[in-house]
Amino acid sequence: MQLPRGRQQPARMGRYANFGEVRQSKPPRRRREHKHFLWFWNMSKKKKAMVILTPFLLFLLIVPILTYLYYARDISDQERLMNRNNTGIVLNDVNNKPLYSVGRAQHRNMVKLADISDSMKNALLASEDKDFYKHPGFSLIGIFRAAFQRHGGGSTITQQLAKNTVLTSEQTFMRKYQELFVALAIEQNYTKDQILEMYLNSVYYGEDSFGIEEAAKIYFGKAPKDLTLAESAMLVGVLPAPTAYSPISGSPEKAKQRQKTVLGRMVDVGAITNEQKDAAYAQQLSYASTANTVKSIAPHFAQMVINQLKQKLYSAEDKNAYDKLMRSGYQVKTTLNMDTQQMLIDNVSKQIPYLNNRGGTNASGVVIDVKTGRVRALVGSADYNNPQWGNVNMATTPRQPGSSFKPIYYAGALAEGVITPATIFQDKPTDFGGGYQPLNADKRWHGSVTTRRAISWSLNIPSVEIMKKFGISKSVQTANNLGISSITQATGEKNGLSLALGSGEASLTQMTNAYAAFGNQGQQFELGLIEQVNDKYNKKVSWPNATSKRAISEGGAYLISNILSDNSARASVFGSTLTVPGHTAAVKTGTTNDNKDAWTIGYNPQYAVGVWVGNNDNTPMKNGGSDMAGPIWRNTMTKLLAGQSNTQFPVPSGVVQRSVCTSDGGLATTENAKGTYKEYFLTGALPTKQCNVVRTKIEVCNLSDKKMESIYEDDFDSTKHSKNSSDCSTTKQQIRVCDVERKRIIAIDEKDFDSSRYSKNIASCRSSSSGSSGNTSDDSDNSSTINGNTRRRNNTGNSGNTGGTSGDTSGTSGTSDDDSSGQNNQNNTGGNNNNFFRTNF
Repeated sequence: MQLPRGRQQPARMGRYANFGEVRQSKPPRRRREHKHFLWFWNMSKKKKAMVILTPFLLFLLIVPILTYLYYARDISDQERLMNRNNTGIVLNDVNNKPLYSVGRAQHRNMVKLADISDSMKNALLASEDKDFYKHPGFSLIGIFRAAFQRHGGGSTITQQLAKNTVLTSEQTFMRKYQELFVALAIEQNYTKDQILEMYLNSVYYGEDSFGIEEAAKIYFGKAPKDLTLAESAMLVGVLPAPTAYSPISGSPEKAKQRQKTVLGRMVDVGAITNEQKDAAYAQQLSYASTANTVKSIAPHFAQMVINQLKQKLYSAEDKNAYDKLMRSGYQVKTTLNMDTQQMLIDNVSKQIPYLNNRGGTNASGVVIDVKTGRVRALVGSADYNNPQWGNVNMATTPRQPGSSFKPIYYAGALAEGVITPATIFQDKPTDFGGGYQPLNADKRWHGSVTTRRAISWSLNIPSVEIMKKFGISKSVQTANNLGISSITQATGEKNGLSLALGSGEASLTQMTNAYAAFGNQGQQFELGLIEQVNDKYNKKVSWPNATSKRAISEGGAYLISNILSDNSARASVFGSTLTVPGHTAAVKTGTTNDNKDAWTIGYNPQYAVGVWVGNNDNTPMKNGGSDMAGPIWRNTMTKLLAGQSNTQFPVPSGVVQRSVCTSDGGLATTENAKGTYKEYFLTGALPTKQCNVVRTKIEVCNLSDKKMESIYEDDFDSTKHSKNSSDCSTTKQQIRVCDVERKRIIAIDEKDFDSSRYSKNIASCRSSSSGSSGNTSDDSDNSSTINGNTRRRNNTGNSGNTGGTSGDTSGTSGTSDDDSSGQNNQNNTGGNNNNFFRTNF
């Protein structure tokens, strides 16, 4: 807008100089031409298609060439090809010693096709590849179905052989594409019969059997040439999913249905008639064994490893995980030590005869490295191949732990300061409600006892009191924190305070690993079975590292360890049966009602060892934990620690030692005073009550000087003192002797006897006596003196005695009186010589 003259706006400066003016629009920017793409856009559609497809076609061409070149050497050599069929699994110990293997190619025998029954060959062809003798080795339909629908099926026998021997089992387009060309290469190098023979000798049939020879033997106990139509159809039926379709360990119903399907396909291809199908289907098959005989030194451990591999490497939804694992060719380095395993087996075997004589049949044991959680040895049963109970792994089967459960909640209560080792409980008849009145194993009551003594003696009333004080819920939570998952809050609600005596159920491995946490200052590792996994090409397979957690406080772990390793506190009940010579070891036994289960679990800072003994069917035994399971534990721990220096449990910060009064467990006002003892406490859980030492005096005989004296009761020493006052009698032992020189019968202290001066033959004095009244008088006086403190000696039958006592006998009575009275007196004393002439005063 134009302003009037004279009122023009001053010129603007700077950034606002052109404010209000209409800006001229800039000319449009020209599109930048991408000259380097012009050649493509200017091409014809045909050329563009060729440019796009050429890399893909080159890829499709190069892949089979490279695949063939890579595998050509193995494919062209039948032995090398079959040796690549390491589709089983190998387990080694921690030092790479062979432990267990299933289905390794090097361990199989190749069975010639002519030595395999026609029914087996026909069943396989009808079910798996009816056009086997017609196709070039592959099925395009099967390849594309596997690539885009991502599931198996449709592969020819040659393709399956390629997968089992050369390639992996993953369901991808690339792997299937490689499979096609490997199959073609196999077809070019071998005849159809050779391919069929190799397939039958390499495929997995379930029940840990690879190849037709193992399968025929394990399932039916016969050679492949002797397999019937029904048996052949059953074996072929399990091939798609051996674990699920096995008639032995899988589903017999599904196995029978699969057999029917195979027989039906044989009818479809004209291999058999309907009548033969019906007859074979109706046949009742008998199997060689419901369980394979295993020669491994650690069969239960091997099964645990296989289960862990399946869980970690395959999804939970994969129903064929086990079969895939058996075909994987994995080489697994485990945590087990073969030498330790053999030692544990030997210790179990040595105890079995003793167990058998006392009603026990089975035993299980485990050795765990406290610092890592790795299992170094595991015996699941005394005899794995026992058809009745051997296959059951009692190391992982939950059982009632009895008193071996007590340290779990004791440790929790100690860790939280609810109790201390010096807390005093009353062991007396107690009703905890609902008529629950537990007894001790010895059926006795022990009055006031400390926490230390209560668990060392395995007393039940104080233990139930401790759980009641700590709380059932907290006790269960402590068990869960220590890895005992089978005891839940529902278990606590159901069992109530009886849980304190081990009425819940826990496995030996979980219980032992809980104790291992005590030995590792409260830090607990997950139970370790596997060190490393390699695939069949010896490449490392990713495996998770061991993890640990804080299961209980260091202070709680130390206090329970200190108590359980107190041999002196335990000795009066268990003696030395649980002592490891020269080593500190914490240990606790457990026995359930009627001795159905016997446990001993113990540890030091290096190893935790657990032992269970019993019967799988819960029948009672005659003895309990320390007697039945204890020797296995003690022998195992002793050998584990042989040649090693003793290792103490380290005292953590936050734990102190104080003097407490024996009388009430209060803190003593004077350290190390008589009537006190040393005990360990958490710094935050010291006794709040103090006590003055009250000392009681007692009268005793000092055996050194034979004098009675007054001493404090806690100073009594049985080697120096006697509570029997008669041991300090002031009257000395005296005997009658003949004074050889004086020819007199006298009384002297026994210790003063001297054979040169005295003779114990009193008759020698009498024979030389003149019969004088003086002699008689002296003898009578001495006799009276000897008996002066006991009784008077009457001269009955002496006609010459008118005075009434021998001391008053008149000298005028003559020799005849002396002889008479002397004879009578001698006769009187002769029959009671020990009581009369040798009296203790």
